Amino acid sequence: MRQPSLLRRYILFFCGVLCAALGIALITLAGMGTSAVSSLSYVLTFVFPGLSLGVFTFLVNCTMLVGQVLLLRHRFQSIQLLQIPATLLFSVCIDLWTELLAPLVPESYGARWVVLLLGCLSLGLGVALEVLPNVLILPCEGFVRTASQVFGWDFGKTKTGYDLAMVSAAALLSYLSLGAICGLREGTIVCALTVGGISRFLCRRLSFLQYPSRSHPPIPAEASGAHTAAEP
Repeated sequence: MRQPSLLRRYILFFCGVLCAALGIALITLAGMGTSAVSSLSYVLTFVFPGLSLGVFTFLVNCTMLVGQVLLLRHRFQSIQLLQIPATLLFSVCIDLWTELLAPLVPESYGARWVVLLLGCLSLGLGVALEVLPNVLILPCEGFVRTASQVFGWDFGKTKTGYDLAMVSAAALLSYLSLGAICGLREGTIVCALTVGGISRFLCRRLSFLQYPSRSHPPIPAEASGAHTAAEP
């Protein structure tokens, strides 16, 4: 099969961003927590209710991009600044999907499980479509990749540690600010157990779309639980 053009690779990546944003919106609207990588952003919406999940998603991701710069220093490639518009699109789409779908979310607990699982499926597909083109990666996963490369750590284990750190930070912030654990529920556990497997399965099924990067080694498909935390 002919290798996809650069334009096709970016289109594929941004389709992944749209799917991942839809997944985050559905998971959050289900009202049973959110994914690990979004947990800190979600808790911040309880601490500062005037700001949206998309706003805090953008701020947290920008912080992770700064972390990449600090780790890589002169080795940081300017092309990776494209993570900023990618993150902006991702964050805006989370808010748009949330606003569009909020009136459609069912009230019953059982039906909300369906919404949660659909969100996990969409997020898993989004992660796969982001990873396979190997053009960009969202900053949170980019920070994990950078840390694993700089310190020689295994990507999958680094990702797991990052996700645990995000959930722990979210729980601590929630408890200190609100006196209770908010935004972390059974849905967070379900996401952690399912999204990575879904994305790995789809990465294998869609492997004909994979395109090796010249600037950095591709994230291995077996570690691509990107948005779960992740991922990307």
